[in-house]
Amino acid sequence: MPLSCFQLPDSLEELHEEVEERTGQANRIVCPNPHVLQQFQERQEQIRSMQGKVESESQRLEELKAEVERVQGQWLPRLRSLVVRINEAFSRNFQEMAVAGEVALDEKGADFRSYGIRIRVKFRESAELQDLSAHHQSGGERSVSTILYLVSLQDLTRCPFRVVDEINQGMDPTNERNMFQQLVRAATHDHTPQCFLLTPKLLPDLDYGESCTVHCVMNGLHAAPLAATNGFKEGGPLWDSLQESAAAT
Repeated sequence: MPLSCFQLPDSLEELHEEVEERTGQANRIVCPNPHVLQQFQERQEQIRSMQGKVESESQRLEELKAEVERVQGQWLPRLRSLVVRINEAFSRNFQEMAVAGEVALDEKGADFRSYGIRIRVKFRESAELQDLSAHHQSGGERSVSTILYLVSLQDLTRCPFRVVDEINQGMDPTNERNMFQQLVRAATHDHTPQCFLLTPKLLPDLDYGESCTVHCVMNGLHAAPLAATNGFKEGGPLWDSLQESAAAT
């Protein structure tokens, strides 16, 4: 143990004896590894080198964080504003068909790959808003929510056309009729893309409007003989008019 100045012997003779004892203790220390001092010095050098790297990488990390925040500040406010507009249209359209719905941006901090759109809906006044999923809503309710979300995007995205495939399957007649009218109303606005609704059935007495066209596609084993019988074969009475309609389109 080290001795303080207050613990040193009072006489010079006792002091010499203390020095000899301490020297003997030091001499009795035997290390089986003669290179331990060299290894210790090498480890110290490695520690100093790694500390320098840590400081350098820490500085680089702070610079990257600042760059991420700068870039994020450019696109995130615009994205939030866009989602707010989608939510306004979605909530308004949803109230016309169901009870309530909302669209929100699901932010995950710096984990940008996990960002997403969160859709929450309710179809009964007594219920709470719940995430749109197979666990909370029926197939028909999910279809209604999906088509209303697409309608909400109508004025915010640019594309030549949209295709909706059998969205009315699983809906009750009331929701199907309301959904169809929402879709027609959204697709017939000025400067909106074409919308193709593919479905094996439609309800009677739907309001199509002047901008809607209905195409009935027939296919199967008896389609070709039936077409030939009704004059649709090449050279038949309806063939020329069919070709003229196709050319005009």
